[in-house]
Amino acid sequence: MEKDTKDPFNELENIINIQMEKIYSKKTIEYSKNPVNVGRMNDPDGAAMIKGLCGDTMEIYLIIENDKITEVKFFTDGCGVTLACGSAVTKLTKGKTIDEVLSLSPKDIINHLEGLPIENIHCSILTANTLNKAIANYLLQKYI
Repeated sequence: MEKDTKDPFNELENIINIQMEKIYSKKTIEYSKNPVNVGRMNDPDGAAMIKGLCGDTMEIYLIIENDKITEVKFFTDGCGVTLACGSAVTKLTKGKTIDEVLSLSPKDIINHLEGLPIENIHCSILTANTLNKAIANYLLQKYI
């Protein structure tokens, strides 16, 4: 009798990956599995937290020197797409000036991720809004 050497967990993972690739871009999948710049900061120059309508919470932390974002991190309790959006926003903002980042929109996050299904657009909105709130926090501390 021939023994079945297939690992059922690997097979299941392959099936899930094939289905995910039908819905999400490779970049979105990569960021959801291996997010970048995740973490919280002590004493950031700007920070914000927003809980989205879906129940996901997004936190963004900024270090700013000479009006340039030199370090950015995010933390979320959300889904893989929210993780991907957080990673995308850190990639899109690090090294940019406040003026450059103020024009960042959910569409820019979606474009960086090479598209999102309509049911996940709210993740990019949550992330962009949290970034704007973190910048507002920084500006209020700096100028008031």
